[in-house]
Amino acid sequence: MTKTILVLGSALIISGCSMIPSMWDDNESYAVAKIRHSVDAMDCSGNYLPQARQVQSDVRFLELYSSSKGSDDLLEMVTPMKQTIDGLVEKEENKVFCTLKKKQLVKQSALIADAAMERF
Repeated sequence: MTKTILVLGSALIISGCSMIPSMWDDNESYAVAKIRHSVDAMDCSGNYLPQARQVQSDVRFLELYSSSKGSDDLLEMVTPMKQTIDGLVEKEENKVFCTLKKKQLVKQSALIADAAMERF
């Protein structure tokens, strides 16, 4: 009798945990990691515009995905990053400007990654 109660109690606890909603999203996590990688790989010493446009595209994807999903927390952080990368793409090529913008993008992408990856 004790074993039956123990087994039923364990089953109830295990099944109850599966009903807790999770905010984890593989697509958002992948998009965030891709942005961090693209920003990290960006080289400001040469023609950086193709790389910056790739980052811009990746940020736009995350913005649209988060908006469609209703992830207001990520969307709130993606908007300033979008402004940063848009400013870089719209400006004439300038190594110093690119270096400054890249530093900002590295910080922004790390902040977004922390938020996305720490969800449960």
